[in-house]
Formats: sequence, structure tokens, C-alpha cells
Amino acid sequence: MPSEEKTSSGYLRIIQPQLLVWVLLTYSIGVGLVKLQGGNLDWISILFGSLLGIFLILMRSYLSAFFDHPTSPTCKLHPDDPRYTLLKGMERQTLLVIAMTVLTAGALDTVLLMFRHAINLSAVIMLGLAFLISFFAATPPLQLDKRGYGEVGEAILICNLVPAIGYLLNEPSLHVLLIMLTLPITLLYLALKIVYALETYAFDRTHRVQSMVIRLDWLRAMQSHNYLILIAFLFVAVFALLGQPWALTWPMFLPLLIGVFQIIQVQGIINGAPPRWKMLKLTAAGTFVVMAYLVSFTLWIS
Repeated sequence: MPSEEKTSSGYLRIIQPQLLVWVLLTYSIGVGLVKLQGGNLDWISILFGSLLGIFLILMRSYLSAFFDHPTSPTCKLHPDDPRYTLLKGMERQTLLVIAMTVLTAGALDTVLLMFRHAINLSAVIMLGLAFLISFFAATPPLQLDKRGYGEVGEAILICNLVPAIGYLLNEPSLHVLLIMLTLPITLLYLALKIVYALETYAFDRTHRVQSMVIRLDWLRAMQSHNYLILIAFLFVAVFALLGQPWALTWPMFLPLLIGVFQIIQVQGIINGAPPRWKMLKLTAAGTFVVMAYLVSFTLWIS
């Protein structure tokens, strides 16, 4: 009985709950923009649409686990990798069944949205891109997660495509304001992913694990992290000059102090200071989440 419970908890550990929360957060930005513009909100379609993002993340997680399983001919995990130990105690076929079940649920969800006439051509394109990114991030021959491009695909999926889907389920075409609101968030998300990968850099490098940080190298990755944060807030200022309403712009500057603290920590590591990973990861997550939350909150109360 204890072993069965341990196995069941293992299948749940594959799920990354923070990603599911972040998907719902960014999805609310797309829907919130529709509300701000005075569009009609179909709450049933909105609910089904939010499930699509969750299904995509779950499908990617379980397909990745299926192809990473120690018995898989495509497994590239080192036996010292904690993920190797986790997956070793699971049935590989069960992982595939879960992934296909989630994929089927997503397909049924899409069909229901079609019956409700909530999906237009633009939404189909966004959904197609989101599916392709999620699918090929985990599956051979591309396996973008294993080539150092998974973080970029994940950022585009969560910060751009998911809010676009939320918007397009209620409007016929995208609005430039959605790009203005989500592009800085995307850059902050990439900075967050760099921070997460920095902690495991030594292990990843010695065990030939490909990640964005490995591709960039240690120093270049940290410098890129700092630039991403600065450029994110620079975009906020530029978009304000290009016509983004000030009521939406000023809340996006509020996480600037957190972002500066994040840069100071990474710059300290560059200068030789011992890293405090928990603090740095919390700060990086805070910069991203606070900006995304403030954008969503401002849209809904305006």
C-alpha cells in the first residue's frame, strides 16, 4: 500500500503546478483586455478556453516524462539525475495513457468551443501554434526541451499564445495592445527561466543536459538575464510613448524595484559573491508574477 501511494504521488509530481497557475494568470490578461474594450464575455467559452492552456501544459509534461523514462530508447537522463529516479518507479505506458487522455480532453474541449462558435480562424492559428510548441518540446525528433530551446517555447506559450487565445475566444482578431502588455512579461519569464537553470548549471554541464543557460554559457546567460529585465521595462516605457494608456502602463513599472534587486543579485554572482538561490528564485518569480498580476488586475478593474 505505501508503495502504491508513493507511485501515485510520483505521477502527480510530474505536474508543475506553478505553470498551471501562471497559465491561468496570463489567460486572464487576454480576457481582461476584452472586458476593458467593452466586449461581450461568454463565460462558458472562457472556462473551456482556460482548460485548453492547462491541457497543453499537462500533455507536454507527461509526454516529456514518457520519452525521458529510463526504459525509453530516447532517454537522455543521467542516472544521477533526480528525475531519472522519479521516472524509474513509474510505468512508462501509464505515462503515455495519461498524456493521450489529456490530449483527447483538449480535442473535445476544442470541439465544444467550435460548437459554441467561439473559435475563429485567428484562434485556430494560435491554438495550432500552442499545440505544436507543446508537442515538439517533448517529443522526438525535435525535443526542444533537450536542445536548449524549451524555455523560449514555454515563454511564448504561457506569456503570448495563452492570453491571445483568451482574447480571440471573444474577439475576431488580435489587438496590438495585447502585444504591448505581454511582450515585457515574456522577457521577464525568460529571465526567470535563466535563474532556475543557473542553480543546476554545474550538474547540467557535467552531465550533458542541454538548456538555454548551457547554450549561452554561465557568464553570457547571467548577462542576458540582466539585459532581459532592463529591456522589459524599456519596452514598457516605449509602448507608453507609442500610445499605450497610462492607466495600464504605470502599474507595469511597480515591479521595477524587484527587478533591480534581481539584477543586483545576479551581478553579485558575476562579481564572485556566493549565490543565494532561494532568494534569487523567489525574486525572479516575484518580478514576473507581480507584473502579470498587476496587468490582469488593472484590466479587470478599469
